[in-house]
Amino acid sequence: MKNNQVGIKSSESAEVRQTRMKIARPLQTISSINKVVKVMYGYKTSVIYKDIATACAMHPVNVSQALSASRDVGLTQLAGRKGLYNLTDEGKEYARFLTAGREKEAKDLIRRLIRQNSLWVEIVRFLNATRGQPRDPLDLVLEIERKVGKQWSPSTRSSLRESLVSILEFAGIIVKEGAKIIPVGEEQVKQVGEEELSSDFSISRPTDKEFAVLKGDDFTFEVRKDSEALEFAEAQFAAWVSYLKKKLTQERHEARQGGGVPNKTA
Repeated sequence: MKNNQVGIKSSESAEVRQTRMKIARPLQTISSINKVVKVMYGYKTSVIYKDIATACAMHPVNVSQALSASRDVGLTQLAGRKGLYNLTDEGKEYARFLTAGREKEAKDLIRRLIRQNSLWVEIVRFLNATRGQPRDPLDLVLEIERKVGKQWSPSTRSSLRESLVSILEFAGIIVKEGAKIIPVGEEQVKQVGEEELSSDFSISRPTDKEFAVLKGDDFTFEVRKDSEALEFAEAQFAAWVSYLKKKLTQERHEARQGGGVPNKTA
């Protein structure tokens, strides 16, 4: 009887483990990740967090968390034992861009890594469901907490919220609007052999047959070919354009204020 009870408990534990999803949980921001990756690139060998803490000018605990976060993104990997890391091939290329001042290329690379990484599937799915709509990033954190089967403290939620926002914003997957975030559409891969419908705009062949892509010289818009998705997209596209107009007006106002243009005198 006792053996049967042990078997039941083991089975239940296995079921719980299977239902818990593996989702990225970075606890350091992109600036810390970038700092650690650049230092690792200079070492050209596997490192333990304690070995590079001084070079990073960071507390060892923060370095450890940054290495873990960089692993979640796909920039580093474990090198044979716990705590020992090296750069992945993509991580070396990312560090090469950073150390050469090629930030745009680094952002493009990390965006591609996130979209291809299984640890970010649920995060990207959550963002795609609210594309163009301002959301409290805490909603995303709570969704992750729920799906991984954890009960986090307010401080852990806050750290994860800050880290996720910084990484996703750097990657160009979201934009910030005050305390809210706005998920933006995936960058369109340039299509070969697009059929041009007019000199003003064209509709390219979709990357996925479930999606249609409207592309012009100044815009690219992708939408799932579904009646409900079309209605939702119509509303969200209008909201997105309205947000951009407001942001542009604000930036112009701030530029005039910062420029210190003198008042005209008679």
